[in-house]
Amino acid sequence: MRYRLRTLLILLAILPPLLWIGWTKYEAWRAEQTRRKAAEALSIYWVDDFTSFMPAPLQVDAPPVKAPAKAGE
Repeated sequence: MRYRLRTLLILLAILPPLLWIGWTKYEAWRAEQTRRKAAEALSIYWVDDFTSFMPAPLQVDAPPVKAPAKAGE
């Protein structure tokens, strides 16, 4: 089966813009994936860095704290 010259010219007119659009969308998708992975890695390190600064949890068995006495009592 042979293609006519007209068909080949139509394909040459249509395919390059379609391929260019698809390639730019792929590059944008790949950049977004890279940004997401970087943000995820940063958030893991950020959370791990601040856990050492968190106060120790309260002890459940500790005696209750009494309210300070008022000055008039």
